[in-house]
Amino acid sequence: MASISDKALSSLVRSGKIDSLYLFYGRDVGAIESFTKRLVNKIMPPESADMNLHRFTGKSLDLSELGDIVDAYPLFCERKVVVINDLYLNELKKNDLTYLKDIIKSLDDSTTIIIYITGIDIYRSKTALNKEWASFAKYCEKYGSICEFKPKSLSDLSKAIAAKLSKSGLSISLSDASYLAQVCLCSTTVINNELSKLIFYKQSGEITKEDIDLLCVGQSDTDSFKLANEIVAKRARPAFEILSSLCSKPDEYIATLSSVNSAFCDLYRAKLARSIGATDSDIVEDFSYPANLQFRAKNAYRSCKDYSLKDIRRCIMILSDADYELKSSRCDPEVVVQKAISKMIGLKS
Repeated sequence: MASISDKALSSLVRSGKIDSLYLFYGRDVGAIESFTKRLVNKIMPPESADMNLHRFTGKSLDLSELGDIVDAYPLFCERKVVVINDLYLNELKKNDLTYLKDIIKSLDDSTTIIIYITGIDIYRSKTALNKEWASFAKYCEKYGSICEFKPKSLSDLSKAIAAKLSKSGLSISLSDASYLAQVCLCSTTVINNELSKLIFYKQSGEITKEDIDLLCVGQSDTDSFKLANEIVAKRARPAFEILSSLCSKPDEYIATLSSVNSAFCDLYRAKLARSIGATDSDIVEDFSYPANLQFRAKNAYRSCKDYSLKDIRRCIMILSDADYELKSSRCDPEVVVQKAISKMIGLKS
C-alpha cells in the first residue's frame, strides 16, 4: 500500500501478492500497457473473464455502474477485476470524485481496480504531477499500489532486449541491443514491435546490426542525428540518401528540419562541453535530458570531436533561416530543406 518501483511491483505480483487497487502512470507508456496486460492475465482466469473482467475508458466511465460492480460478488471466481484507462479527473464533478474515492476506500479482497494512464498528460513538469493528480495519487497510496513507469536507461533497455530474445532462443550482443534501443528512441512500445519482427524473421541464432538495419524502422530523431553527422562531415551522397528515406510528403520535410535542428543543438552543446572539459554526463544533467534520450547527448559528445564549433554554429544559422522561410512564405518544403542541406555541406572551413 504505497508508491513502489516497477521492479518491486513485478516481484510482488510474481509472488502472488495482489492488491485491491493499482494506479499506473508515467512516461513509459509501452511499459504501462504491457504490465497492465500481464497483471490482468495473472489475476483473472480466461474462463472467468466474461463475467468478472470489466473495462472502462475515462470518457465513458459510469460511476454508478462501477459502484454496482464493486458491490456485487464475483461469479465462479475469487475476484472481480475492473480496468480503467485514462481517468479524466479534471472533468469529474466534486461529488463524483468523492463517490469514486468512497468506492476505492471500500474495496475488499474480492475486487481489484486497475487505473492506468496512457493517453492523457497528468504532469505539470517533467517529473511532478499536476495538482489534481498529485492529490489523487496520494489518496490512492492509502489503499493500494502506485507505480510510476519512468523511461528506462539505455543500459537497462539493452539488458531487457537481450533477456527477451534469450527467452525466444535467440541471442544479441549488448552493443547491438543498445543500437536497437537507440533506433527505437528507447521507446518500449516500438522496441517490442521491432523485437516481434526480428524474432519471427530470425527464429534462431544471433540478431546482428545487419538484421536490425534490414528490418527495423528507424525513428526520425535517430535518423536525423545520422543526417546531421553526414552534413557536418560534408558527405553529400549519404546525407541526401538519408533525407530521401525520411521524407516522402511535404510535411515530413518540415518535421525532419526540426529534428535535424535538434540534432545540431545536441552537437553544439557537446562541443562546448568538450571545450571546457565537461563530460557527457554533465550535458545530461545541465540540460535535463530524460533517461530515454540521454543517448543523444552521449552520441553527440562522441561525434562532435571531429567537427569544428564554427561549422556547427553556421549550420544552426542556416537551419534557422530555413525554418523562418518555411513559416513566413508559401514555398516548397522539399526545395527549402534540400537547399539548406546543400548550403551546409558546401560551407568552407
